[in-house]
Formats: sequence, structure tokens, C-alpha cells
Amino acid sequence: MGIRGLQVIYLDQDEDIVSIRDRLDWAKEQQVVLVLPDTADLLTEYLDLAMLRRHADALRLEVGLVTADGWVAGQAEALGFPTFLSVRAARQNQQGWWRGRRRPERVGKPTHLDRADRREVKRRLSSRPAWQRWLLRYAAIVLFFLTLATLFVAAAYAIPGATVTLKPEVRPLLVSREIVADPNLEAVDFDQAAVPGRLLLATQEWRADVATSGTIEVPDAPARGTVVFVNRLEQPVNVPAGTRVSTTAGTRVVFQTLDPVEVPGVVGGTAEVDVVAIQPGPGGNVEANLVNRVEGSLSLQLQVRNLEPVTGGGVRLSPAVTESDQERLRAQVLQQLQVLALAEMEGQLAGQEFLARDSLQVVSVLHETFSHFPGEQTDRLALEIRAELQATAVDETQATGLVYEKLAAAVRPGFELVPGSLQFHSGEVMAVDSEGRVTFEMIGEGQMAAQLNAETPIEEVAGQKTEVALAYLYRELPLREYPRVSVWPNWFGRMPYLPVRIEARVETE
Repeated sequence: MGIRGLQVIYLDQDEDIVSIRDRLDWAKEQQVVLVLPDTADLLTEYLDLAMLRRHADALRLEVGLVTADGWVAGQAEALGFPTFLSVRAARQNQQGWWRGRRRPERVGKPTHLDRADRREVKRRLSSRPAWQRWLLRYAAIVLFFLTLATLFVAAAYAIPGATVTLKPEVRPLLVSREIVADPNLEAVDFDQAAVPGRLLLATQEWRADVATSGTIEVPDAPARGTVVFVNRLEQPVNVPAGTRVSTTAGTRVVFQTLDPVEVPGVVGGTAEVDVVAIQPGPGGNVEANLVNRVEGSLSLQLQVRNLEPVTGGGVRLSPAVTESDQERLRAQVLQQLQVLALAEMEGQLAGQEFLARDSLQVVSVLHETFSHFPGEQTDRLALEIRAELQATAVDETQATGLVYEKLAAAVRPGFELVPGSLQFHSGEVMAVDSEGRVTFEMIGEGQMAAQLNAETPIEEVAGQKTEVALAYLYRELPLREYPRVSVWPNWFGRMPYLPVRIEARVETE
């Protein structure tokens, strides 16, 4: 038959002797069994068991233990605690409860209590006055609302956060510096503002032609006239067509007959025939009586005279080569060679190098041939050139360092460079010598922004109304725009009361 009125208390792993004693204080039955968890180190100390024994006696409770730990069971039984292996055994084993009692005290009978225990028993058994109970209740209510108010004030101070966007005053910067790129230099010379250069070579060939701009007179029509043959013999003479006659004075001009003719066979007999100049042009125009010689064997038989001037020889203008044509064509071919060389050299550049285009020059002409010489008749002039060219490549990063020094020195007090705004580029090439040294202008530009010491102003505006805070910041700091603020949560339209909850974001770009 089981035990009636047995209260079972299951202990947790985080229990200790203090909590166990508190739980016994609230026990409703006179017999209580404590169920110890298997994985916890509860009541493994003899002192804890002794304190439990003393407390159980003070409460006049009969306490048993359910544990599988043999050591705990042995120590508990030595102090008069009945032990069981299960709750079921504790309910059904009445003899186990009696065997476990090894102390002279009996449950339900008063035991000897010390002075402290008697005071505690008296305190628990005596009832409190009504005014004390109401006072405690009101004090608890007041404490509850004070706690809520404290939490609200703490949240109002700690939770809100703000981000203030500040745009400092920005001013432009522009500097330039003359820099020498020297191919013979191995390292940057800061004193002389010189950087190493690199010579690039290219061999190119190009052929082109242009229309000639000069003109020359070209013989066009031959001179024509009439000559008279005079017979020196008394026998007739046949003069075939194509017989040549000429002048003897000055420049020799040759004519030929156009038709055959027979000179009568008497001394002084004459025959007239038309002639034309062998060479066209005005050189065939001669005055009367200048044609006086018969070419060939007929000169022994005949004499010749032009009784009238021979005229009609003319010229026409024809395109011809001039020296300016050669110079113009040569300049065009060299320019094209430079374009080809630049394209080839740009392919040889490294990562941060740039080509000083004005340093490009022809080192040597390997081959140069014109199709015509000045004065020759032609409507087009051709030229073929094969040449070697060189230019200087400059490492922009090295030149940038020299300009950055001057740019940093130009920053006004109270300002600082804006890194993202810096730009560097090469300017005009000022000089190039025969060894490839290039003197050029390097330009650096950017912006300098006013330095903002916002820590103190931020502390000053903590807890202020947002519009007042922004006006104060705009007045105290060198800003180019009115500041902006974002407050969350914006409960009171004020800045956070804690300065650490205010973030200042500076935008210089």
C-alpha cells in the first residue's frame, strides 16, 4: 500500500543547497522526496547534506532522496535520509522510510532549536500587520513605475542615433612644372626635376606621289615656209621630198622639203618648194635669206634660199617638277612615316608610360628616291623613303611624383588635398635635343578641402533641436553647403543626447 500525502520535488541541474532549502520551505506535505538528476553533482558534499538535515528537522519534515549515486546515498543514509532508486519505490516502500530514520528526532515532534532558528520560526509563524502589507504593495508599485521611467529615460538617451552630412569648403588647385625626361638617367632626380626616359626606335617605309605645280614651255608646232633651189649646172636636178636644208648663221636650224621638185637644167635655173622645221617650236622661225645650205650630196649641184621668213613654230605649257614640289612631297612622306612610327611605338609602351610625341624625329634616311628631277615634264611626282625614327617614352608615375610635391606645397593652411580629385597629365613639350632628352610641362590639378574639426561642435549640439543644431554647425564650420541630418528614431525632433550617438560624415567630392 502506497504512502499518502507524499510530495515529490524534482530538482534541476542548476540547483544548489540554497534553492533546495527554499523549495522545502514551500512544501505542502509532511513527507517530501527529492529527486536528484542523474547528470548533476547535487548534494555530493557532506556539508550540504548536513545543512539539509538540519533544515528538514527545523521544518519538522521527513525528507527522502531518489538517487542512483551510491556515494550520495551512503552519506545521506548516515545522516538519517531514507534513499530510493525511483519515485515509485519511495511511494510504495514504507519500511524504507522507517529504516532510514537513524536519528532520535521524530517527525512532528518539536526539536531543540537554537536562537536564530527560533527567531526565524517566530517570523514565519507570526502574521504581518495590514499596514505593512499595503506599504509593501504600494512600494512595489512605485518601484515598478520608477523602473519603467528609468528605462524610458535611458532608452531616450541611448537609442536615438544621428548622421550629420558635412560638405567642407572646397577650392581648386592647378600647378605645372617643367620636367626633363632623360634616357641616360636611371633614377628620379628630385633636385633637377628629371625622370628617366626610354628611347623607342622604329624603321618605316612609305611611297607617295603628288601633282606637280610647275610648268615648262614644250615645242608644239613646227615652223613652215618656202625655199628656192638654184641650179649650178646645165643639167636638170631632181630634188626628192625630205631633202634637208639648214641655216649656217647662229644656231643651226634644219628643215626638210615636203614635196619632190625638179630644178631646170640651166645654170641659174630655179624651183620653189615648201619646207618644214625638223624640230617643232619657235626655234624653227628664221628670217629671210637665212636658210642657205643644202644637206647631203645635192649641195654640189644646188643652192638654196628662203626669200621670205619661215614662221609658225610655237610652244605650249606643260606640267613640270619644281623644287617646291619635291620639298612638299618629302614633307608629306615624312609626316606619314611619323604616323606609322607613332603607332608602332605606342604598342611598345609599358603600363604607365606615355609617348612624348614632339620628341619624335628622323634619325636617319636609309633610302630616298624621286621619280623626276626639277624641270622635268610630268604631271605627277613620286617619292619613296625608308627611314629610322626615334622618340622618348616617359613614365608618368615618376613625373607625377614631382608634380605632387608642388601640388602639396600649394595647399593653403587649414586645408588638405582631396585624394580622389587629383589628376595629372602632360602638357606642352618645350624642347627636345639630339640625344632624346625631352623638356616638357607636367600639369597637376585637384581640389583642397577645408579641414573639419567636428568633434567639439558635435558635442555642443547634442540634445539640441535639429534646426538649431544645423544652423550652429553651419556657422561654426567652414562648409560650402548647409549640413544635412538624419535622426532615427526621431522622437522629439532633437539631436541625440549622447555625442557618441552622432556620426559626422564628411563629403569632399
